[in-house]
Amino acid sequence: MIGHALQFVRGPLNVLQNLRGQGDIVTLQVGSLPIHVVNSPQLLHRVLVTDAGSYTKGRMYDKTRPVVGNGIATSEGAFHHRQRRLITPAFHRPRLRGYSEAMREQAESVIASWRPGQRIAVDRAMHTMSVGTTVRTLFGTDADHRTIAEIDTCVGIFLKQVIVRTMTPNLVESLPLPGTRKFEAARKRLKAIVDTILDERLRATEERDDLLSLLIAARDEESGEPLSRQQLHDEVVTMIVAGADSTAYTLSWLLYELGRNPAVEARLHQELDTVLDGRPVTFDDLPRLEYTQRLIQETLRLHSVSWIQMRRTITPVTLGDARLPAGAEILFSATTMHRDPDLYPHPLRFDPDRWLSPHQREAFQPFSAGPRKCPGDHFSLTQLAIDVATIAARWRLVPASRRKVREVPAAVLRPDHLPMVVRARS
Repeated sequence: MIGHALQFVRGPLNVLQNLRGQGDIVTLQVGSLPIHVVNSPQLLHRVLVTDAGSYTKGRMYDKTRPVVGNGIATSEGAFHHRQRRLITPAFHRPRLRGYSEAMREQAESVIASWRPGQRIAVDRAMHTMSVGTTVRTLFGTDADHRTIAEIDTCVGIFLKQVIVRTMTPNLVESLPLPGTRKFEAARKRLKAIVDTILDERLRATEERDDLLSLLIAARDEESGEPLSRQQLHDEVVTMIVAGADSTAYTLSWLLYELGRNPAVEARLHQELDTVLDGRPVTFDDLPRLEYTQRLIQETLRLHSVSWIQMRRTITPVTLGDARLPAGAEILFSATTMHRDPDLYPHPLRFDPDRWLSPHQREAFQPFSAGPRKCPGDHFSLTQLAIDVATIAARWRLVPASRRKVREVPAAVLRPDHLPMVVRARS
């Protein structure tokens, strides 16, 4: 009746990690539905890049679509390519320079309230910071603190439920369970918030310099058509949901590793003191923050928050030794691939200097790859660097407890709790 669904929901990372030694492709059952897990980075490269046209996005994105609509993360085919052409210019380097100021200001506003000796929930603080940054770059100053807090709550509920919906039979969604009711309420509230802001902006006549203004002004280079009202809504919700959690929890894991690796933290501080010399970080400083960049890469490897992704075959395909029919569901995990000792020696060791040596391109997929790679990857990397530099230039964060921090595999891989104590930099 349920196949591997219960086993997967109880411990999905353990299940996927144990499958890596069982073959390049291994099949799980979710009810009567077979899901084919791809373990080989070479075969995964074929799925994502070489033969990308033979695949669509799959079951997980079907479960995401009720919240984010038909935005760039869930759209397919020619429509997806058109959306990507319209949206990608908003993440080009000149735009990132402007966003970086909002990123730093948001980080400074969050850490300004911290006091030496204060105990804070770092995962929640970074989530608030990340949602605030996403909303500020999208809407400028249109969203107040209350609105940001509501968006923060809605996104958290949605991302906790989406994996349960993906890995359980469809019947579960129709049951009046508490999680189902919370999911539907969060979906409606997030839609209402975005609709209100979007309606006000479409009626406004003044020019703005934020991401939403770029989306409103975007025109297709072939047809000259703008994004429709519904497309604008779906893209905004997609950016809120996709950007907020992944960056927040990557930053949380990074601060966790700094707190338990004093030698790594000391090297970061030395680089920040040398490059910044006490002034706020700017976009132009980022290329010189080489150790900071390696620190981010190592966090993206060891703590890949986008721990599970899926695809679906459009036509029958041969993948390795497996012949898969049209409509076959494919699952892959960047997290377990990044922890494979055959690809990364001593994979559970946090070692930023491993990035001084080249690695297989196919074996490092923090933002996926190919024509469906996340278009906001450089936005996220910029935000992570700005946030790390802003926090570490002023504060140290040390673990508040010896209790082990567990990984919670929701829509992103987040810590179950992360209490840390604020210490001032000497």
